[in-house]
Formats: sequence, C-alpha cells, structure tokens
Amino acid sequence: MSRQQGSFDLKSLSDRVAVVTGAGNNGIGWGICRHAISALGMRVAVLDLHERLVSDAAARLNDEFGNGCAIGVICDVTRPESLAAALDRIALDFPESSIGAVFANAGVIFNHTLLKSTAEEWATTLSVNVVGVVNTIQAFVPTLQAQKDDAIFCTTASVGGLVRGDGGAASYQASKHAVVALTEALSFELARKSPQVRIHVLCPCIVGTALGATSITNARVARGDVATHDIEPAKTSELLGLAQTPERHAQQVFDHIAAGNFYMVTENKPPYVDHEFPFDAKGIIRERMENMLQLDLDNSDAWVAGPNGPPSSILKGPLWQELKNRSGD
Repeated sequence: MSRQQGSFDLKSLSDRVAVVTGAGNNGIGWGICRHAISALGMRVAVLDLHERLVSDAAARLNDEFGNGCAIGVICDVTRPESLAAALDRIALDFPESSIGAVFANAGVIFNHTLLKSTAEEWATTLSVNVVGVVNTIQAFVPTLQAQKDDAIFCTTASVGGLVRGDGGAASYQASKHAVVALTEALSFELARKSPQVRIHVLCPCIVGTALGATSITNARVARGDVATHDIEPAKTSELLGLAQTPERHAQQVFDHIAAGNFYMVTENKPPYVDHEFPFDAKGIIRERMENMLQLDLDNSDAWVAGPNGPPSSILKGPLWQELKNRSGD
C-alpha cells in the first residue's frame, strides 16, 4: 500500500505550514487553522477573499497562540495568479518551514432549487467550488511534489457530494459531486508518481458556519453593492446545539487524516458533538448506491413533508427529527 493511503503521524506536521483557503470567516477553514496551531504546533496561512477578514483572522490567531504563528493572505481562488502570489507570500513569510498541509476549502452556497436558481449563481458556484479547487491544486501540488516529506492535500466537498441530488441547493450539490470526482482523479494521478502527497476529500455533514450568508455578501461585493471595508467576520449558526462547532469538526478532520481515510465523512456524532442524533450519512449514501445498482431513482421522499420543512431526500435523519423537536414544530 502506498504512503498516500496509509495512516499518518500528525506529529510530523509540527513547525510546518498549513495553507487554508476560505479560512477568514469563522467556518470550517477557521476551525482547521485553530486546530493546526493549537494541537499540532503548525503555522498557518489564512487565505480568503477580503483584506479585513484575513487581517482580523491572523490577528486573532497571533494574539491567542503567539505572534508569528499566522499570516493572512488575500486570495481569490478563481484567479490562478492570485494563488501563485499567495504561494510566493507564504514562502517569503515562512522561509524556514515547508508546507505540511493544504486545504482547498473555499466555497459558496445558494440555497435555491434548480428551477429557481439564476445563471449568476451557477456561474459563481462552479467558478469557486470547482474551478477554484482545480486552481488550488495546480498552484500548490507541484510544491508538495518537490518536497521529500509527506504532506496533505485536502479538498472540501460535502456530504452533498456523496448523496443524491435533492430539491434544494442544486448548484451546490452538483459542484460538490464534481469536487469528489476531481479529488479521486488527483489521488489516482499521484498514487504512483508522488505517494508522499496524501490526498483526501472532506465531506462534512452539519457544521455551524455562515456559508449561506457569506456567499450572499460576497455576491453583493462583486456587484458593487457592499464595500469590502464594511465586511465583518460572520456569526455562525449552531443549529440549536446540533451542529458541530468548527473547532470540534477540525478535530474530526485530523482524526480522519491520521487514520488515512480518503473519504472523510465528518458525521455529527460523539465525541465531536454532545448528542446522539447523527445526520445518518452512511444510510443516505447507501440509498444512493443501491438506487444506482438497481438503475432506478427512488423519489418517494418527494411526497413526505420532512422535519426541516419542505420534502427532502437527504435532510430526514435523526438530526433533523431532533431539530424539529427542539424548534417546537
């Protein structure tokens, strides 16, 4: 078995650099940054779209964990030249440290059905969520290949990239299916020639982030409706205590990395949450696989009102039933 797919000693990441895109807004990337510094002794490069976000994030990390552990870098993952400049900046600011991990985490979501989504939303979603990941791969993987030490390259997809298409967030799910496929392709491409580059695809279930709100804000900035200096770090949603916090989710991410798991499905389960109401990712993934093997598609859920409101083929497990109970519906 190649090193790419085996277990990994997280201690080898100490004093190395973690590069995390989409890390400035208190979401999944932010949690990864905090864990990389606090638990693994890494340095981090916080990459995000706006100066205020990356400056604030780096300042908070340096204040909490010690000056010099973090830098903030403005980066637009849809522009290859922006990622190339980020790589140059990282080498300049951390000249004595190799890159130990890269998390292609930047993403957007627009929660609209297929018939109600706009061409602009589709273009933005595919540009950031898919082309942005490809750009990050092409910018950073050659550097990891040139290093002798083992390193991590991880893309952020979603459990939505492993389950069937649902009635909402069609563009998001389509993009995340693409991320899973392109990460599988990268793993195959590097398996023989660069086994020291360990490839993972992160498929989170429910994490307390503000991705929907930040996606709308970024779209407004792009249209000129909001000035970048008015943007503040987003407040995250805990989904009535059922979502994983970004910090505890990050622990699960690195536990998967240590175990050598390629598909890192970060389920809502103890010890990463303080309850016993999982998303039921495996069950819903299994439903899709069985439909595919039977050459059929079971749409029976379309007739059943779900605990989260409108009918859904994926938001129906124990977590969503408990959310309904806690919300008093």
